[in-house]
Amino acid sequence: MTIRPVDFNGMIQNTQEVGNTRSQEEHRPLVQQEVTAQTAQQEAEVSVTQVHEQADSAAEGALDADGGSGTGYSATRRNKTPKKKKEKVSDGSVKIKTGHMSFDIKI
Repeated sequence: MTIRPVDFNGMIQNTQEVGNTRSQEEHRPLVQQEVTAQTAQQEAEVSVTQVHEQADSAAEGALDADGGSGTGYSATRRNKTPKKKKEKVSDGSVKIKTGHMSFDIKI
């Protein structure tokens, strides 16, 4: 009778990879919150340095229930005449300077 070695067929799991994956999953909400906070901060910084268009107060009043007239709900609401929209007023213009002016100082 011959005795031969026993063959084991099995897989050993890589514990390092499992630990890294679990760590990433645990920190994912924190990372997402930090990214969202950084994005909001960058947008706030951009909005401070950016030129904004002049707001139309008539459009804001259109969000009211009565169309912004301030009278509330009234029976005469159906008999309103259509209002003409105001033309947008330009805030100014921007000119790009293409070259530098010469500067001469004589003493």
